[in-house]
Order: sequence, then C-alpha cells, then structure tokens
Amino acid sequence: MIKYGFVFLICISILFLGLTLPETFLDPTRDPVPNNQKVAHSSHCAGCHGYDETGLALVDSEGNDVSIFDDWQVSMMGLSAYDPFWRATITHEVSQYPSAKSAIESTCLKCHSPLGSIQAHLDGRLYSYELMLEDSLGLDGVSCSACHQQPAQNLGKGHSGNFTIDTNRVLFGQFPNPFQGPMQLYVGFEPKFSDHIYSSGVCAGCHTLITETLQDDGSPTGNFFVEQATYHEWLNSSYPAQGKECQTCHLPFISDGVVIATDFKVLEKRKPFGLHQYFGANTAMLDLMKTNRAMLGLPEGPPEQAWDESIANNRQSLSNAAELTLSPVTVDNDTLYFTVQVKNKTGHKLPSGYPSRLAWLQIILKEEHGQDTLYANGQLDAQGKISGRNFPYEPHHQVSTSSDDVQIYEMVMGDINGQLTTRLNAAFEPLKDNRLLPLGFRTDHSTYDTVAVWGGANQDPEYSIASALGQDIIEYRIPLHGNNGVGELDVSLRYQTLPSRWMSDLFEHDSISEVAQFKSMYQDYTTFQELIDLVHIDSIDLSPSGINPIESITSLELFPNPLTGTTLHVSLTNQKLLTNGLRFEIITSSGVSIQKGVFTQRIMMNPTLPDGVYFFILYDDQSRLMCIKPFALL
Repeated sequence: MIKYGFVFLICISILFLGLTLPETFLDPTRDPVPNNQKVAHSSHCAGCHGYDETGLALVDSEGNDVSIFDDWQVSMMGLSAYDPFWRATITHEVSQYPSAKSAIESTCLKCHSPLGSIQAHLDGRLYSYELMLEDSLGLDGVSCSACHQQPAQNLGKGHSGNFTIDTNRVLFGQFPNPFQGPMQLYVGFEPKFSDHIYSSGVCAGCHTLITETLQDDGSPTGNFFVEQATYHEWLNSSYPAQGKECQTCHLPFISDGVVIATDFKVLEKRKPFGLHQYFGANTAMLDLMKTNRAMLGLPEGPPEQAWDESIANNRQSLSNAAELTLSPVTVDNDTLYFTVQVKNKTGHKLPSGYPSRLAWLQIILKEEHGQDTLYANGQLDAQGKISGRNFPYEPHHQVSTSSDDVQIYEMVMGDINGQLTTRLNAAFEPLKDNRLLPLGFRTDHSTYDTVAVWGGANQDPEYSIASALGQDIIEYRIPLHGNNGVGELDVSLRYQTLPSRWMSDLFEHDSISEVAQFKSMYQDYTTFQELIDLVHIDSIDLSPSGINPIESITSLELFPNPLTGTTLHVSLTNQKLLTNGLRFEIITSSGVSIQKGVFTQRIMMNPTLPDGVYFFILYDDQSRLMCIKPFALL
C-alpha cells in the first residue's frame, strides 16, 4: 500500500506540473529493481534514457538521436560480455591452467561482466563464466551501474576489477538537482549529483589490470604482470594538469542542451552532454560483431545504422590519435633520405589496452602515376602478417635501412623463460614496449614501474628525447637500385586490434568451442587494418644528384637534447664534415625556417620559440645538404 500511495502522489505531482505520464508508471509488470539486488540492469534505465519516439528528449540541437541506452548498446562497453575474442581468450586460458580456473574467471569477469560479478559477491556466491552465460546481469556488460554507482570515495585506487560500488541503491550523475521521483519510483534507486563522474578514476578499476604469473601447472610463481595500465599512462602525462579526463575523448561532450529523460515535457535541458558510444579504436571487433549478431546471440534492438554510426565514430576517434610529419626528402648516392616524426595525440600510450594491439609505419615508394612499386616497408601479406616482421618480435628501430626494418609500436609479452607468449597468465615481463608515449611522460613519475619502456627503445636517444613531447623520430634510408625517374611517396601509420600473428597462436586451440567460433568469424578479418594518418609526397626527383653522400643523423650530436635553455651545442662526430664554410638552418616540423647562419658549435636560440620538435640542418659551402638532426625544445 505504501508503494502505490507513493505512486499516487508522484502521479498527482506530475499532472499538476503539466508533465505527461509514462506508460511504464502504470504498468504493474514493470517493478523496480528487487530489494535484494544492489545493482541495476540497463533495461531499468532504458525506459527513460532510451530512444524518444516524440523526438523531444535525448536529441541534439539538430534533432539527431543521442539516446544514452541506444548508443551504449553498440559500444564495446555494452558488448563486453559478448566479445567473442574475449570469450575465446578466457576459455583458452582456463584450458591451459584448469587448476586456476576460479582465479582466472574471477579476474576476467570483474571487468567484462561487472554487475553479475558484483551481485554474486554480495550474495556470497562464486561467479563463473558458465553462470555468466545464463545471467542477464552478467550479459549486461559494462552497463550503467558499473560506472554510475562508483562513489567518490577510493576513486582511482582500485585495479583489476576491484573498484568500489555504492550498494545503497544510488546512481551518481554530473547534473545538479536531479529530478528524483521517476527513478526512485520506477527503478528503486536514488539519483544523486556528484561531479566525480567526470573523473578518469571511474575508468581506473578496469583499465589498470594486473595478472598473476603462473607456472605451466597453474601454480602461482609469486610474480605479477601489468597487462594494461591505461589509467596510469594518463596519470603520467600532461593531461591531468590540463583538466583533460578519459571522458574528454572517449565520452565526448556536445555543447547542445539535451533533455536527458523521455516523457517529461517540462524537464530542463542539460549540458554539456556526454555521448555514450564510448569512442575508441576497436572498429574491427565492432564490425565483426555487427556481422555475426545472430551467431553471438546479441539482443535485438540496435538498427543497422546505429552500428555503422558507432564504427564511424570509433574510426574518427582513431584518426585523431596520432599525426605524422616528414622532414625534407632528399636523394643522394642512389638513396632516398627522410625522417618521420610520429606524434601521439592521445592521453595514454598508443596503442594502449590489451597487448594484442599494435601500430606500425608503412612506407610505399612508387613510380609517379605508375603501378610499379619501387620500395615497400610494412605491408600486410595475404595472411594479414606484416612483411619482414622478425620472430619472435621486431626490434625497435632508430634508423631503417631496408624493407625488413619495420617500425612497430607494441608491447610484447615474455614468459618466465624469456620466451614470447600471448597468454596473459603466462606473462612475466615485457620483452619490448616501445609504444608511443603520451605528452609529458616522465621516467621519474610514481607510476613508471607500471608503464615502463622496455627493450631497444631505451637505447634510442631520439625516442627518449621526443618521448616527453609524445613523439618518436625515425630516419629512413631507402635504396633506389638505380631508379632515377620521378616517384611518389606514401608514409602512413596503421593500426590493428586483432593482428594475424596473435590470432594464429590462439587458433591452435580451436578444439575449444569459443575459440572455434571466433576463428570462424575471424576469417574475413585477417587483413583488417585501420589508417591513423597518411602523408603523401609526389613528384620526387629520384635522379642522382652528384653531390657527396648525405651523412646519417648519427654523425651530428646536439646537446642538451631536449633543450631547456637557449644555447644549443653542436658536435660533429665525423671529422670529414669539418670543412670550411659550413652553414646551418633550423626548421620547424612543418618545414618553416626559423633560424640560419654560419655554423658554430654554440648556437644561441630564440628564447621565444614554442616547445616542440625542430630539425637542425647542416649544409656545406656549396649549399649542399650534409646531414639533418631532430631535437626537442622544452
């Protein structure tokens, strides 16, 4: 009687205010979340935060649908429990370490199936993969409660799925003075204002994942491996100080005022409004799941165009992740010379997240307007593998002198024997981690132990110098083999979430049903790749210049580098360059000349120059290019 008396009061209040009454309020079958359930299924939120047929709520200023529930459904958050790659991986790991089944599944389910895992824990039950497959809460993925029930207390302190949930049946939101009645009545939860929901700490609990290293028999070694530390990467960047959170990019805000709940005509518009498609980079998985909806048993609902929009938004997000800049291209001694500056524009390492992901540089030199390829570096073959890639992994390169020297940005896992592995629970330490670092990255930051650089990149001064600026610089020397016509050059940064080599290791275990199912879906995605950025240069004269061979950038040393003052010291390590009449020029990364003159070993820089990467160019007395060297100004 108390419940229905409350319903009556709410209805009278709504009618008095001139609001329309949602049909769900009068539907006796649509009860609030049961009292013994401390988290809310997304279906309880869909009634008010889903598509509005009247077009009044959850639309932007141009009338485009921005409904929270519908956008979330076609995001990797909404699909996390159905992800076939994840399902194949968790069942594969369990098959390799059956004695550690409970521990492995518990860790994985906390993030891919958080609500089912949380409720089971509160009920004193052990949650398993098999239970998740039959559990609507588990299959709800990373849904509303997983984020909006996190309190400000202990925010950002958890990892590996161990984050705090407020079990007092409250949902935190970013807008002050929430209209509480409908949510209290229909859902049985109380909406509360708290702007901590804007904080990156909400993401920390799952995007800092530490796994236990196991022996072959499944027994613990006592060691732990940082599978991903995206939140720590963000902490070790310039972006926290700038007030840029994870949500800034991945839950982008629109300035339009939006009515955030349906059926209530007098609700004020709220802004800024965050789009809930969770813009990221995993276009491959979104496309694969869209194609295989029936096989995966995905809930019906999102139309075709919703999937296409989500994929397009993720692709746009990826295209903003990095930028390429080339130094002046020169030809000498039957060799094409240039340097590539790769700038990471994200707030974390690129790529970040699950360690299968990689980005790499592709270099294609062709005859201009012709079909003949003169040089190729970083192309995918018919099996989706990067041509020339070394096994067990490609080393980091400072200088690339052949088509087999492919610059691949990745984290490579090694087991307790120092061998390459793709199994998370076998991982002991990285063999390589040269992923592009975020702006402001520091080796003396408190998080460095979880986000360290591993392998050859530590010996590359260009990587170390440019890393504080979120960049890497690599020199290319392309042999021309006597081709002396006119060419065109394409330099691109490419990306994969599901690379063929990683999948091949997994598919060796296709006797596992989930692995076999994913393998059948993957066949059309072996060569799936995304383009992040492309620089095209045409009309390159490849004919011999007749001048002295250009020296490598290693013949010239600049210090301090990065430069923090105004005096740049220059040292020539190759004595044959010490001839009379040397001149220098300093240009920006976009090729703008900012300073030139007669060469000396101490050059005074303009103190008003902005921070960035610059190129020091040395010419001989005949204005012939001798060498180019990048340096950073901080």
